[in-house]
Amino acid sequence: MKRIFLILTIMLILSLACSLSEGAGDSSHTPAPQNVKGCGDGTCGGPENPKNCPEDCAASPTQTEPSPSGDQTAPLVNEQNAVVSLGIMVHLEGWDDDLDQAKFERHVQLMRDYATLFENYGAKLTWESKDVTEGILRWGDNVLLEMEQRGHGIGVHADIGGQKRYDCNHFAQDLRTEKEQLESLGVTVRHVSGIVSHCDWVEAASEAGYLFTTGQVAYAVMSMPIESRPLEYRDCPSPSACHDTFPTSLEDRLHPWRMNSGADWLTHNPNGELVILASSGGLTCLEEEVTGQTPCDTYTEADIEYFFHQLDQAIALAEPGQVNIFYVSWSLGSPLDTQLLEIWLQRIMPYVASGQVAWKTLPEMFDSYIDWEARQ
Repeated sequence: MKRIFLILTIMLILSLACSLSEGAGDSSHTPAPQNVKGCGDGTCGGPENPKNCPEDCAASPTQTEPSPSGDQTAPLVNEQNAVVSLGIMVHLEGWDDDLDQAKFERHVQLMRDYATLFENYGAKLTWESKDVTEGILRWGDNVLLEMEQRGHGIGVHADIGGQKRYDCNHFAQDLRTEKEQLESLGVTVRHVSGIVSHCDWVEAASEAGYLFTTGQVAYAVMSMPIESRPLEYRDCPSPSACHDTFPTSLEDRLHPWRMNSGADWLTHNPNGELVILASSGGLTCLEEEVTGQTPCDTYTEADIEYFFHQLDQAIALAEPGQVNIFYVSWSLGSPLDTQLLEIWLQRIMPYVASGQVAWKTLPEMFDSYIDWEARQ
């Protein structure tokens, strides 16, 4: 009798263990999504995603996980999900780096300080140099090679070709000289900005050996036949006078394209040798560009708000299976309020964590486009 009772007791214990094991794997026991700002408004945007806001975001097979190093800037996505590559282009100018060693050293220290700040948030900068290149060649301290080794992008900010009397016959050689000068520092140089011109800036940059270009403004239309230019920019006197973001529509700036010549650079040509990554304006000028105010040399909370308004638009317009880019510019130039920069970087973090946005250097955006082309 005791033996039968012992067998029944063991069977009961085994039965209870199986029930508990099945319950642990039951999906009905997963915790409810946490509350997210904006969740329930019918729109999947900002930090919302299928996990934290299933009401607004349809379930997706894609997962977003940190890399083994803990870097959350590289979400695991598939062709069914659209990710916006986010970047910032920093022009290094205005410090007389080749003439004043003290100014050069201060400029370099600011670069290191800002790079460290961005790295703390998993963010990446793309430094576009002219003056700092010349300062390094004179004073030493190769900060640009250091920046590349730290994972930031490097390119040329030429500031050539925008003068009405500029001799177009010199354009390609002048751009090649800038490229070779920067390459002498040991960095990789594949792109150039500051080349909008009445000359054929597309052909000149391609002939000089560049693979892509960045930071175009409205003055770039001056290389087109007059009848092809938008009316408001038909007779621009200088790049500074026509420094508006161009193309004007965010949708037209969202995807890179290939250009064949300055005469028709707005039209994608698969045989074109130069790729364009269109800029979405200046970080310190976003409020003024929308409202038409001047000047735009002060970074404010309003600029931050306008940035996120545009970023949300870019996310809404982003297409699965395409290279979607959104980047802004900054001239250093004037130092920016570090506290405001940190607020801006903190607000970007949920977008990255949700997989909607990934920090990229501009060269990395170009690489993504080349990879996309190879798959077509």
